[in-house]
Amino acid sequence: MTEAAKKDRRLYAKFDIGMDEHAKIMFLSDAAFRALFESTLYSRRQLTDGFLDGRIVARKWGAEVVAELTSNDPDKPSWRVVEGGYQIHDFAEHQTTTKDIEDKREAGRKGGLAKASNKLALAKQVVDECSSTSLAKTETETETETSLFAVLAEEEDGTRERPMPKSWAPTASHIERAKQQGIDVISAAEDFKLHAETHGRKCVSWNAAFTTWLKKAKPATQTKPAANSPWSKDFYK
Repeated sequence: MTEAAKKDRRLYAKFDIGMDEHAKIMFLSDAAFRALFESTLYSRRQLTDGFLDGRIVARKWGAEVVAELTSNDPDKPSWRVVEGGYQIHDFAEHQTTTKDIEDKREAGRKGGLAKASNKLALAKQVVDECSSTSLAKTETETETETSLFAVLAEEEDGTRERPMPKSWAPTASHIERAKQQGIDVISAAEDFKLHAETHGRKCVSWNAAFTTWLKKAKPATQTKPAANSPWSKDFYK
C-alpha cells in the first residue's frame, strides 16, 4: 500500500487533557458533559465553526442540557446563545475551522502549481539537453548525409520548428568545414541569415541547415545565394 493510501483522512477534534477538571466542566451532569463533546464533534463534521442550530440542539440534547451549558460560567459559558442557536465557546481557538481548511487547500493548490511549474521547467531542460545532444550527433556522425530536405521532412512529422534565433552563429564545425572548402564562412552565414529572414524560413535544426548550405556552396565568397543553394527553388528540382 502506498503512503498516500495509508494517510489518515479522518477528521479530529482537539480537547485539553485537563478539560474534565476545569471548574466549569467538572460539575456538569453526565448528559451535559457528553453533549459538550458530541456538539464539538458534530460541528467539526458539519463544518459549522462551532455554531449549533437551535432545532438540532433541542432534538439531540434537550432543554436541560442547554440550561447547563449556557450557564456553567457567568462570563464564558460552554455554549453561548446566538441568533438561530448556540455557539461553542472558543471553538476557533481550539478546533479546525472552515477557513483553516480553505487556507490549507489554497496552499496545496499553489504548491501543486509550483511543483507542476518546476516539472515543466525540468522537462524543458531535458528536451533542450537532448536536442543539443542530437544536434552534436547530426553534425559529427551524419553530417555527410544530412540534407535540408530531410530537415523539412522532420517538420512535416510534427517536430518542433522555429524561425532562426537572433543569436544563431556558425559553429566551430561550420568554420572548419568552410575553411576546408575555401569558403568565406562569415559571408556565407550572412547570405544564409538574409535568405532565411527574407523568406520567413522555419527549421528544426538551423545548424544542420547551414551545414547543407555550406555543402552546396562553391569555394568563393558569395554575395547572393547560389542557384543550387538549399534555399533556392532549383534545389528541390
